[in-house]
Amino acid sequence: MQNMSITNIREIGENINNSGDFAGTVLYDEPLLAHTTMRVGGPAAIFVEPHDVRSLSLALRVCSDADLPYYVLGGGSNLVFGDSGFSGMVVSTACMNSMRIEGEGGSCVIRCGAGARTSALTEFAAENGVAGFTNFAGLPGTVGGACFMNARCYETDFSSVLLDAEYLDLEDGAIRTYSLNEKDWGYKKSPFMDSRSMIILSAGLRGKAGARTAEELRGLNDERIRDRERRGHFKAFSAGSVFKNNRDFGKSSGAIIDEAGLKGTAVGGAQVAPWHGNFIINTGNATADDIKSLVALIQKKVRERTGFYLEPEIIFVN
Repeated sequence: MQNMSITNIREIGENINNSGDFAGTVLYDEPLLAHTTMRVGGPAAIFVEPHDVRSLSLALRVCSDADLPYYVLGGGSNLVFGDSGFSGMVVSTACMNSMRIEGEGGSCVIRCGAGARTSALTEFAAENGVAGFTNFAGLPGTVGGACFMNARCYETDFSSVLLDAEYLDLEDGAIRTYSLNEKDWGYKKSPFMDSRSMIILSAGLRGKAGARTAEELRGLNDERIRDRERRGHFKAFSAGSVFKNNRDFGKSSGAIIDEAGLKGTAVGGAQVAPWHGNFIINTGNATADDIKSLVALIQKKVRERTGFYLEPEIIFVN
């Protein structure tokens, strides 16, 4: 990418903000640490928060025409932005968070905007007596992110509740619908990971109405959240599980890291959580470089001890 001056960046932002087709917010030099669960990362040159699909599409089109890199941000729960920030445009889906129930009878579909919080989904499902989402209670991030990463909680893949996903095809600007094909999905794998041109806009999620009362479902959600609390998921800023589990290793990545004696190991302000081997936490002043260095150290020590290569799950964005 060509170097962009502050003036050029402002011009691009104003082209978006002043368009009659845009509804939302445009910010400059927005600290990305405020938008990630790890609480690290420098500023985004342009930070755009569109309110609807048309506005998101316009922002990405202007960005493409200006040859400016972009990153579409959900809940920021599984990624680390670099310390120098992002020199292009970060587009947040936070305001695209609508939820509604489609269909009647036992089977129903909850249609969620990509920016809907996963926690809001599980609460909405419980309040409406729709079962099938309890295992995702307490999961940070958004529905779009859970779909993109094929989030997995309590042995349940997000794809197991997915019916379809509406997406923006950046190659031609068309809005299309992807219908679930199980062959496209795997452990922490989705078809959206393989394409830079497919931007998730919403997801249709399959649930079962009438099987349990709202009170029962709220209770089950609370049980999952309490279990996460017991395991230290919310004790400190983190990006969730750092490494994917590999069944060929015979045990979880957290157990492997624990057996390597790495719990509590720190690089700068980044530390392997003393209570969970597969969490890296921000003890208060961690940098992205601290986290990268600690990830590399864990990989090195585990490989030396076991021969296993731990594959990162978190995404580093520079």
